[in-house]
Amino acid sequence: MKKGKSNKGIIIAGVSVLAAVGWWSLSGGGSAAEKVPTRLVQRGPLEISVLQGGEIRALHNNEVKSEIEIPTKILSLIPEGYLISEEDVKDGKVLIELDSTDLKTKIETHEIDFQTTVSNYIDADENREIQKSENQTMVRDTKQTAIFALMDFEKYLGREVTGAILTAAALPSDVDAFEKYAAVLETQANTSVTSEAAISKRGAASKVGASKKSVVTPPVSEMIDFSPFLEQKAQSDGEAQQKLRQLEDDLLLHRSELALAKQKVESSKRLAEKKFVTAAQMENDLVSYDKVQLSVKTSETALALFKKYEFSKQCAIYLAAYREALNKLQRTIRANRSRMAQAETRFTTAKRRYEMELAQRENLELQLKACVIKAPQPGLVAYGDLNASSSYNYSNSIEEGATVRLRQTLLTIPDMSQMGVRVNVHESQIKKVRIGQPVKVRVDAEPGKELDGRVAELAVLPDSSSSRYTPNLKVYPCTIHINGYHPWMKPGMNAKVEIIVDQLADVLYVPVQSIEVEQDHHFCYISNNGALERREISTGLFNDEFIEVRDGLQGGEAVALALPKKAEADMGAPGRSEPEPGAPKSKPSKPKEKAVAVATP
Repeated sequence: MKKGKSNKGIIIAGVSVLAAVGWWSLSGGGSAAEKVPTRLVQRGPLEISVLQGGEIRALHNNEVKSEIEIPTKILSLIPEGYLISEEDVKDGKVLIELDSTDLKTKIETHEIDFQTTVSNYIDADENREIQKSENQTMVRDTKQTAIFALMDFEKYLGREVTGAILTAAALPSDVDAFEKYAAVLETQANTSVTSEAAISKRGAASKVGASKKSVVTPPVSEMIDFSPFLEQKAQSDGEAQQKLRQLEDDLLLHRSELALAKQKVESSKRLAEKKFVTAAQMENDLVSYDKVQLSVKTSETALALFKKYEFSKQCAIYLAAYREALNKLQRTIRANRSRMAQAETRFTTAKRRYEMELAQRENLELQLKACVIKAPQPGLVAYGDLNASSSYNYSNSIEEGATVRLRQTLLTIPDMSQMGVRVNVHESQIKKVRIGQPVKVRVDAEPGKELDGRVAELAVLPDSSSSRYTPNLKVYPCTIHINGYHPWMKPGMNAKVEIIVDQLADVLYVPVQSIEVEQDHHFCYISNNGALERREISTGLFNDEFIEVRDGLQGGEAVALALPKKAEADMGAPGRSEPEPGAPKSKPSKPKEKAVAVATP
C-alpha cells in the first residue's frame, strides 16, 4: 500500500508559515536575511520515530481451503463481506458448495476394488490360521513317530543301554530329553519370519562361520560298535537280551542232550558187546547222538551269528529309524517356517492393501463431505487469501462456476478480536527497528484517533516480491500488533504507524530543511545582524521534521529555513568574498526518517 504524504506536507507548510511570520517580526529590512524565513533554535525533548504506511490485517485468519484432490467447480458461494454470526455457526450455514459429480463416480469405482481387497484380506487371514493348524498337526505327527522309534529302540535294548548308546551318538537319550529337544524346535514352528530377521540370521550365521574357520572339528561318525552293550546283561531287559538268553539256553539244552546221547551210546556199546541189545538198537542210539550233535552245532552257530551280526544290525536299524525321525522333525519345522512365512507375507500384503484402500475410501468420503463448506466460526467473509498479492487473487478468482484446485484458499475469515498492521521498512531504517518497540497507529478511516501497539515481527531477509519488480528496493516486512479490541476496525484499512526508536530528553534541534550537506559536512545559515552567516555544525539523530544539533549552535539563534543563494550568503557574511562565476551550489539533504518533536516550537 502506498505511504500517505498529505499530513507531512501540511506540517511542513505550517512550520514554514510560522517561521516566516517570526522572521518578519524579528528581522530588519533591506539585507539578504530579509528575503529568507528563519526559525529559532529549540531546546527540549525530541521523539525519534520511523514513519511507515501499511494496511490493517487480522493477526489470525481462518482460511477455508478446498480439500478436493481433483479440480472442481464452485456451485454456490456466499456474498463477500457477509458477517457470520454465532447463530450461523450453530445452524451450520453453508458458505460454499462444490461440484461433487466426479467425486461420486470415483467413489463408486473405488467401492468395487475395495470389496475385492476385503475378500483377499479375509482369505489371507484364514489361510494363515489354517497353515498354523496344519503346522501343529505335522509337528505333532512327526514327534509321535520319533517317540515310537525311541520306544522301539528301548524295547529292543532296554532303557539303560539305549540311553548309553544315544548319549554316545549325541542324540536325546530318553523321552524327557526328546521333549526338551522338540520343544526348542517347536517354538519356531509358528514364529513369524520377516525379511529383517532373515537378514540378521544370515549375518549372524556368516559371523559364526567366519569365527569357526580357524577351528577344525572332526566329523561325528555314525558307526557305533554295539557288541559291548550285549554283555551288559544286568542293565538290560530288552528283546535282545531275551533273544540272547533264548539262544544260550537252547545251546545249553542241546549240549545237555548231547551229553546224555553220548552216555547212551557208550552204554549201548557195552551192552552190545555182551549181546544185551541188538544191532538195530545200537544204530538208533548212534543216529540220535548225531542228531543231538548237529543241534548243538546249530545252536552255537545261531548264537554266534546273533552276537556278531544280528544284534548290531538291529541296533543300527533302530538307531537309524530314531535318527531319521529327529531329522524329519527338523525338516518339518523348517518347512513349516517356510510355509508360515509365505502365509504371513500374503497376509501382511493383503492387510496393507486393505489399510490403503480403507484410508483411500475414508479420504474420498471426507472429500465428499468437504464439498459442502459450512461456517466454522463467526467473522467477516473475504474471498481468496488476504495475505496473497492482488495479482494472485486476480488469477485465482473466487466466483460461481470457477474451477478450484486442492489446498486453494477459497475464503478467509479473519479474527477481528486481534488486529495488526503490516508495513515494509526500508533497508536504511531497518537497523533501528527492534521487536518490542512501542508504536503509534493512526487509521485513515478514523482521523484523530491514535492507537497503541508494538513491533511483534520483523523479517530477517528482505521481501522477495518487492525486489522482483524493483531490484534496487529492499524492504523488510514488519508486523505491528495493535493493543485492545476496536469493533470499527476492518481488514484492508489504510494506516500509518510511528515506530518509536528513541526518546531524547533535552537537546537542541532545528528543522531539517535548514541543514545543508556538503561533502559529508553539515552547515546552516544563521541570521546575524541582518546578514546570513554560513556555519558548520555537528548533528545527531534526526526525524522527518527536526534534527538534533550537538555542536555549533546555541538556543535562541535564528536559522534560515530556506537555503539562500550562495552569492547572497557570501556577500552578507563577514569575511566572505563573492564566489566565482559557475561555482557549484550545494543543496540540502533531507533525512528519510520520520519523528515528531514533543516540544512546542
